Amino acid sequence: MNRPTRLVQLVHLLAGRRPKTVEEIAGHFEISPRTVYRDFADLSRHDIPITRNEYGYQLLEGATIRPLALTAGERAALKLVLRSPAVRTAPDVGKAIEMVEAKLDAATRRSEETPSALTLAGPERSGAIPAGRTDLLQRAVRERTPVSIHYRSLASRHRSWRGVDPYALFHREAAWYLIGRCHLHGEPRVFRLDRIADARLLEGCFDRPAFDLDDHLRHTWAVYRGRELHAIVIHFDAALAPLIEEGVHHPGERVGRLENGDLEYRVDLSHLDEIARWILGFAGQARAVKPPALVRLVAEMARLAYERHGDAADDVSSTGRGQDDLPGLAGDASARQRPLI
Repeated sequence: MNRPTRLVQLVHLLAGRRPKTVEEIAGHFEISPRTVYRDFADLSRHDIPITRNEYGYQLLEGATIRPLALTAGERAALKLVLRSPAVRTAPDVGKAIEMVEAKLDAATRRSEETPSALTLAGPERSGAIPAGRTDLLQRAVRERTPVSIHYRSLASRHRSWRGVDPYALFHREAAWYLIGRCHLHGEPRVFRLDRIADARLLEGCFDRPAFDLDDHLRHTWAVYRGRELHAIVIHFDAALAPLIEEGVHHPGERVGRLENGDLEYRVDLSHLDEIARWILGFAGQARAVKPPALVRLVAEMARLAYERHGDAADDVSSTGRGQDDLPGLAGDASARQRPLI
């Protein structure tokens, strides 16, 4: 039995009519009396009131987990969210999630257990985040305490200490980030949590200005934010039009068809690097049109990619498998759909 589950079951045990001694609790869970006292301390930190009298320990009357009236589908949906790889990456967040999941299991133990067709997959791209780091930064955000972080910059490739007035922790593009006013630059900056080698609370507190995270990220493609707003125009080949039209890639996007069947994609962004890499990912079926700075950036990235591959690009044989021969296309007899039953 994991510890979060034991703590939840301990709450229910203490909610009984008769007080329980430490020895009874230790025997029930097959743990030591010292562990029982540690569990009491953890429950107290979660504001669960435990009283003691001459007969033993008991939960304060009325302080218990009541059954939740959830359907099997509702319970499965909550479990799906709680098992998200994103929330499990940061150890401090994962520990809290385990406690919530244990409470949910205890409060819905009468709900029908049915298998769910939904699952969460895909890599979580955050690197290791040391235990205690997220808790420290959350405390700094809540209490408006400045922090000093030892940060490894991707651009400069070196680590440096810098002061930050932390505004928020957020998860985006499969990674965790801290955003706050950087003392070095005097403006809000974004720091990826897995690049923070160390973090320490500083003395005093800061006055938090009016800050809205969604508004701050409004004109970013992912997290990069610049000083100048660019009107982005991209043309996609007609074959890719359904892929772009049927999905949402940015809240401020505008999509329309051209006379030749190609697609025109427009969005206003303050930074060009991330959108340039997105364009290159379509391997020539997407073309940057405006602004000129984006066109030059995409061309330069493509040139560097070509040069990095050296002579390998010239060694590609034209006698290799063609597009029409790929498994799953119409010409492949093995890929013909079998009748539905």
